[in-house]
Amino acid sequence: MASHPEPETSTISSVPGTGSVPTSSSHIRIARPSKDFASIEHFFVAGLGLKVLWRSGPAHEVEGGHQLLMLGWSDAAWHLELVLCTDDDILPSPTEEDLLVIYMDGPIDPLVVERLINAGGRRVQHSNEYWEKWGVTIQDPDGYLLVLCQRGWRNV
Repeated sequence: MASHPEPETSTISSVPGTGSVPTSSSHIRIARPSKDFASIEHFFVAGLGLKVLWRSGPAHEVEGGHQLLMLGWSDAAWHLELVLCTDDDILPSPTEEDLLVIYMDGPIDPLVVERLINAGGRRVQHSNEYWEKWGVTIQDPDGYLLVLCQRGWRNV
C-alpha cells in the first residue's frame, strides 16, 4: 500500500492562537460514496463539465484503503471526492436534502440539462417547492441530487 510521508509538524499547534484557522480561501472537499466510478465520472465530466483533478490507484494501494476520484473545476475552492464502494462498504444512501446546488446566476441553458441527462442523469421533481421554482433537479447515477439554480449567491 502506498502511503503519505509523516507530517513535518504536529497536526494541532502546541500554542493556542498560533495555528491555522479556516478562512474564506480554505479549500472544501465534499466527500461521498459512489458505486460506479465510470458512470459518475461520465455524468460529472461529460454532463456538467467538471475535470478529473485526481484519481487514486486501487484501494489496496491507497493509504486508508479506499479508491478515490476527485472531480471539480481547477480554479474552484472546492472539489467533489467520490469514494468507491464495494459490497463490504457503505453504499450511497441519498436523501431529498443531500443536494449539490450550483447557483448559475441566470437562466439555465437547456443544453446543460440535456448533456446531464445524456450522461446518465435523470430529471426529477424535487419535493421542496423552492428548488422547483428556482432550479432544475437532476438525479445522478448514484441517486444523489444536483440542483442547477437560476439564482445567484453571494455570501454577505
